[in-house]
Amino acid sequence: MGSYNVHAERIVDGDATTLTVLSLYDAGSPDTARALTAKERLHITDVLIVLETAGDAVLVADAAAAGKYIVSAGLASGVPMVVHFNSPYICAAGTIPKFSGSSTNKSMCVVQGFIREA
Repeated sequence: MGSYNVHAERIVDGDATTLTVLSLYDAGSPDTARALTAKERLHITDVLIVLETAGDAVLVADAAAAGKYIVSAGLASGVPMVVHFNSPYICAAGTIPKFSGSSTNKSMCVVQGFIREA
């Protein structure tokens, strides 16, 4: 069973209020998006979130209504929030997290981790 280092991101220069799936990339290859197979799980080790305007930000594993929050926080304007998981957060097989911020200005969410087969 192999493991692949990856990062996922969503950088928005405008309205970030809708939950949107992060774009997933192999480590060292920021130009080619990658999908997950139904057998692969994303293991999240680090999360970075920055909002241009103070507000709330959420990173969810599937749907917020199901209560599967990875990160949910109120952030000050321009102050980065960094979360490191000593034990990785493991997403459901084939699932890439979604991000949203309460701001209609610039926002950024970057996730680092690795992929393993379930």
